[in-house]
Amino acid sequence: MDVQKGFLAGISALLIFISFLMAAPFLGYLLTAIIIAFILNPAQQKLEPYLGQNLSSGLVIVLFIAAIFAPFVLGLNAVIGDATEIANNIDGLETIDFTEIEQMVKEYTDQEIDFEAEIRELLRDFASIAVGGFSQILNMITGLAIGVLITLFAIFYLLRDGDKLYTWLRKVTPMEKDLQDHLYSKASLMTWSVLKGHVLVAILTGLIGGLGLFIAGVPRVAFWTFIMILLCFIPLIGAFMVWAPASVYLFIADRPLAGAFLFLYGLIVVSLADNILRPYLVDKRADIHPAAILLGVIGGVYVFGAVGLFIGPVVFGFTKTALEVLMKNYESL
Repeated sequence: MDVQKGFLAGISALLIFISFLMAAPFLGYLLTAIIIAFILNPAQQKLEPYLGQNLSSGLVIVLFIAAIFAPFVLGLNAVIGDATEIANNIDGLETIDFTEIEQMVKEYTDQEIDFEAEIRELLRDFASIAVGGFSQILNMITGLAIGVLITLFAIFYLLRDGDKLYTWLRKVTPMEKDLQDHLYSKASLMTWSVLKGHVLVAILTGLIGGLGLFIAGVPRVAFWTFIMILLCFIPLIGAFMVWAPASVYLFIADRPLAGAFLFLYGLIVVSLADNILRPYLVDKRADIHPAAILLGVIGGVYVFGAVGLFIGPVVFGFTKTALEVLMKNYESL
């Protein structure tokens, strides 16, 4: 009997390992599908009694594509266009007179600096890196299309058969029912907290900052809004790294009213938006440190690519939950 158990355990472990190798190239997409299905599940559950499992799951996915995915693709197209223009036609500096600034620097430091040339080179390098990154994404369009297809299929089946999967996991997990309930409830709380309090707040704060850039007349607003959203994912950095230099740019470009407006808008509206939204959306019971979010963002991007911005913090949050449940119940296990 022991030999049979050992043989069966060995075969199972081998097959699990092979299955993991087959799924590994698409792990980021599968984790993304799990997170999206987790978000869409409440809507699907409300529609299921009226439409059935298949139709309700399909309808929720169609609404998700129309409301979020399609606008995201259109926005990304605008960002790529702006980034390309920045890289190829950096002409905005021609209207700026750096003479007085250069004379002041010469007077106080005895150093001659060509600000226009330095800033032009900096912007060209920055935009070229951005365009290069987008070019790599475009070169991998086939793999991306396959990944998106896998994600959509996975979301559909997770929505339709999520209850069955949850029941199966509870059966095969070697843990007591009460302990599983504690783990899953804490994991759900942590996941919602990370998604709402960090991912959603970063997107909303970036968009609010982008509105200020648009009103102030900052050129290539789609590109800079995109950069601002990315920076908002990183604690202690955020939108300030875009709107503050942009306001300085407006002052230098002899547009003091626009520069003053953007500075005050960023200082008051954007900063308050982050400070108000984050405490409101983050459940204090989750208690995840900003350092964990930072590591999750950077590590997630390193491991999973662009989708790691969303996946990384969730994985760190789930890890924290699992460790807390383990330490709290260690003696009773």
